Amino acid sequence: MPFAKTDDGINLHYEEVGSGQTLIFVHEFAGDYRSWEYQMRYFARYFRCVTFSARGYLPSDIPEDPKHYSQERAVKDIVAVMDHLGVEKAHICGLSMGGFASLHMGISYSHRVHSLVIAGCGYGAEPAKKESFQAEVESAAKLFDDVGNIEGAKKYTIGPTRVQFQNKDPRGFAEFAAQMAEHPAIGSANTLRGVQKILMASTK
Repeated sequence: MPFAKTDDGINLHYEEVGSGQTLIFVHEFAGDYRSWEYQMRYFARYFRCVTFSARGYLPSDIPEDPKHYSQERAVKDIVAVMDHLGVEKAHICGLSMGGFASLHMGISYSHRVHSLVIAGCGYGAEPAKKESFQAEVESAAKLFDDVGNIEGAKKYTIGPTRVQFQNKDPRGFAEFAAQMAEHPAIGSANTLRGVQKILMASTK
């Protein structure tokens, strides 16, 4: 199982397939490297496709100290994967939490980016909604602290932002929910608290 090591000693699991220019997929909070399976299969016809599990998501390392999670770290982790693979520039595609990381990758490391594809990025970034978003994030983090990964994932994945996925693709939704439940609660809680730092970086 391949891993890239970050500058603070965290092992990040990644997968790659295909050849050509590199296209890196960065997953959302409720996903992991498996979230991009269909995109990896399709775009590997044209690109060297790479996906990885962020810190806090198996099979990558799960640091227990919340200080190891932040927007800066999320961006540096993309760079760490690129450096490990010997990639100077890449196309970066991110969703939601991964979209924030991809956006900041473009801002901080524009010289390492061919292009950005960013989806579902921006929720909570409006300055007027900063406090309410931070409260929502802390409430979700506490949910995982209190009830653990399995019950936490059940409650987190059932909501207004997921209902159409559940209605249109019950099998796909069940797989998505089961995969999220596999990740230890401490990684989910720490990642969410790192998301608050993403918001702060996005609204400065």
